[in-house]
Amino acid sequence: MLDKIRDFINKGDNLNSILIIIGLIVFTAIILTIIIILNAKKKKLRKELEVLRKRIIDLKQHEVIMNYTAYDNLKNDPKLGMLVLRWKKEIEKLIREVDAQYSLLDVLEDAIEQNNYQNFIKMKTVCDRDVTELEQKADKFKDEIIQYIDMASDNRKYISKYHDMTLELKALYVKNAEEYSDNKEKVDLFFQSIENKFAECKAYVQNGEFVDADNIASNIFKDIKVLENYLKEAPRINHIINTEINPKFTKLKQLASNFTEQEFNLLNINFEYAYNTYQAKLQDIITDINDFKIDDYDTRLKEINDYLDSLIRSFEEEIELKNYIETNLKQHQESIVKVENTANNFIAIFNIVQGSYNITEREVQAIQSMLDEIAILKERLYNLAEEFNEHVKTNDELKQELDDIMEKTLVISKKLDDNLVLIDEIYQDEQEARKQIALLTDKLNGTKKYIKYAYFDEQQKYLNIIKQLNLKLTDLYLMLGAFPIDIVKLNEAVKYLAEEIERTTQEINTFIYKMLLTEFMLVYVNRYYHIPEYQNDLNAAEELFYRRDYVKAYEKVSSVLDSINPNEKKLVLEKYQAQFNRLFQ
Repeated sequence: MLDKIRDFINKGDNLNSILIIIGLIVFTAIILTIIIILNAKKKKLRKELEVLRKRIIDLKQHEVIMNYTAYDNLKNDPKLGMLVLRWKKEIEKLIREVDAQYSLLDVLEDAIEQNNYQNFIKMKTVCDRDVTELEQKADKFKDEIIQYIDMASDNRKYISKYHDMTLELKALYVKNAEEYSDNKEKVDLFFQSIENKFAECKAYVQNGEFVDADNIASNIFKDIKVLENYLKEAPRINHIINTEINPKFTKLKQLASNFTEQEFNLLNINFEYAYNTYQAKLQDIITDINDFKIDDYDTRLKEINDYLDSLIRSFEEEIELKNYIETNLKQHQESIVKVENTANNFIAIFNIVQGSYNITEREVQAIQSMLDEIAILKERLYNLAEEFNEHVKTNDELKQELDDIMEKTLVISKKLDDNLVLIDEIYQDEQEARKQIALLTDKLNGTKKYIKYAYFDEQQKYLNIIKQLNLKLTDLYLMLGAFPIDIVKLNEAVKYLAEEIERTTQEINTFIYKMLLTEFMLVYVNRYYHIPEYQNDLNAAEELFYRRDYVKAYEKVSSVLDSINPNEKKLVLEKYQAQFNRLFQ
């Protein structure tokens, strides 16, 4: 074929060759696309077929069909016999119909293989509908059979079921053995009792004594229910008792240890009686449970729980009250002493500065009245502490009393705060005085340092002057250390001493400055002594300096420098000032 195409291409022109190749390619692509689409369609339909197959298989394993032969056991029952015959016929018919649907699966499979998709869809739609109807019919049979069997009164027919139930309960018991360890002996005896009844029932059946067998079966069922209730409910109830109730009893006992019998009486609580009463109620529940008497214990447990919660809450509130009173009583005893000290300090300060700072006798009397109130409150606090220690009042009463004292103390404290404006004014003046005294101290120390640096003949004289001023300054420091500070007197003393120190240190500093400056200039200008025209003036300046006439000596040497060069005089002054700054700044 390829050879023929090749020959044809060789015979034709190039354009025809290209068109033929393109046509073949397009044709091949169309064929491939159709194949892919058909394969996808086939895959989808196979998936739908598998879903249908699973439904039919599940239907073949339906409980009604699987238990089909088991219903033969009921055909001799006087009440169920006729029903069993009808069920068997209907179920046999159901089985045949299910098998028919299962056989149809091969037909559907062939339709897919032969690509007969339309027939497949039609047949599957019908099959889906039929399978749905069969599922509903099987469920209906199941419900009907269960309904009739449950209505049967012949208990001996359930003896095997009861035995299975007993085995399930035994497995549950073994699995959770720890949950029943406290009652193991009784539970084992109960299981043994049921086993004995099974043996007795079996014997009645074998002897044809069906009425007695029914009675035993009925009793077995009752025992199973009792045991089932116990095995299922006991762990839950015991869990509540062990994780909720008992810890609360323990907590309650611990909280109760914080109270004396006297305190219990104040609270109108007979704790030991109430505690033992509810412990006994709890023990009754535990005894009933261990005797397999499962009842609505939630109500009884709730009663115990509510009692414990209520009493625990009351005790916690009382302990919180006790802690509140104990803490605040101690703190307020300290606080009221501070308020009292503040009031006494205010009176002491006001008595000294009375007449100044707009303070009159009326302000002093007002604070004295506060001191009288504080004395009363302190007495109440003392009595309250005694009552607290001796437990003669309830904590609630004591708290109210304490809160009242604290509130009244706060009112007094706020009244005292109204005087803080005056106190602050006095305090600011005191701080200003301290600042001034510190400045005066620095000024004297600076001048003393200046004197020692100058080291001249009259040095000791000036040091004695500084010493006398320091003694006066010491008196100011003593006034600052007194309490209360007589701020009026202190301010006056600071004012006068500041004026004296300012005047004295200025005189001394000026004198020393001139002396040192003159000496510095003399040393500097001596470099020009070899010039005859300056010798007489320089000798005269030096003579004046030795006679301590520093002002005239300065004028003379300054005049010489002006004569030599005014700019050089300026340079000398700048050098001296730089040296001075390095030494005293």
